[in-house]
Amino acid sequence: MAEQKACNTFSARDVRYFHFFVSHSATKDLAAGQFVETIVTFVPGFKCTARCWPHCVLGIEPGWIKLSVVVTRTNHPLVRAPKVVVAHIELRTRIGLPVRTAMWEQELATGDCVGGASVLARRDEVEKDCVVDDHFIALCTVAILDWPPQALPLPSGVGNDIFNMPDLMDVSFQVEGETFKAHRLVLAARSPVFKAELFGEMVESRASSITIDDMRAPTFKFMMDYMYYNVLPPLAPGDASGMLEFQHLFVAADRYALDKLKQACEEIMCTSISKNTVVSTLEFTEEHTCPKLKSKCLGFLDVAENFKEVGSTKEYLRLMNSYPSLQVEVGNWFKRRRIV
Repeated sequence: MAEQKACNTFSARDVRYFHFFVSHSATKDLAAGQFVETIVTFVPGFKCTARCWPHCVLGIEPGWIKLSVVVTRTNHPLVRAPKVVVAHIELRTRIGLPVRTAMWEQELATGDCVGGASVLARRDEVEKDCVVDDHFIALCTVAILDWPPQALPLPSGVGNDIFNMPDLMDVSFQVEGETFKAHRLVLAARSPVFKAELFGEMVESRASSITIDDMRAPTFKFMMDYMYYNVLPPLAPGDASGMLEFQHLFVAADRYALDKLKQACEEIMCTSISKNTVVSTLEFTEEHTCPKLKSKCLGFLDVAENFKEVGSTKEYLRLMNSYPSLQVEVGNWFKRRRIV
């Protein structure tokens, strides 16, 4: 009989996404503190390590499982610095629901580690609801990006070609006194909201000029750049004004159902959490659904040095007074017992 591997990975077509398989029978007898691991390499100069601790102790309480995905830097002559790492790991039941007891953490960048994420869950729940054919599976997402973010060109430069045909532009938008001309077909192809407005029963479908309220002109331009060229504005780490612009762009993307743009905005904002931006970003997550971004903010504040500087500011105290539920959530986050 072939030996049962304790863990393995399955790479999807896009190798930044992979499944981390853990064998229940091959790991159930490991001692507390022992782990199994597998390594994925898909970007020169970086190593992605997926690990599972099948018998983890949370504080003084046994009976937990921990899974993590961590990216470390290796020596490679072709690596161009700096890089940005965005990581996420998720554990779901057999029917696709999130594990009820799951708790997530971001791995802090220290030394050779440039980022990562981990999830903890009760072992009895995992054994009952997640094991299929002697395995349970963690879904891992890791992106290693150049900084600043590079333009993502459309195939054959079609966006640029179309935009340079002003004679075919058949609609214009008035935003804060500025005029933006566009092609109805391009906007409809990118956004179901624009499709309904420009080709449906709405009055805008018969208008040659449309006024956009409640949006800044720079934000509308960035959204248009994304729809035509698939590019995003640069955002340097710790840039408070740039972070605010990405918040505006996230709201615009939500308004026009540009889901990929929303996801990209959240991922990039996650890389720019700093002492200057964490309070305003945390407030933004209270007003909009950004679970990963909120987790990143709470993880940042969980570092004693960061909280010491941020937690006594007027902005932080005002935020806690304005959102009592957030104050409770922050308190629960800080009270959670650490792994030993």
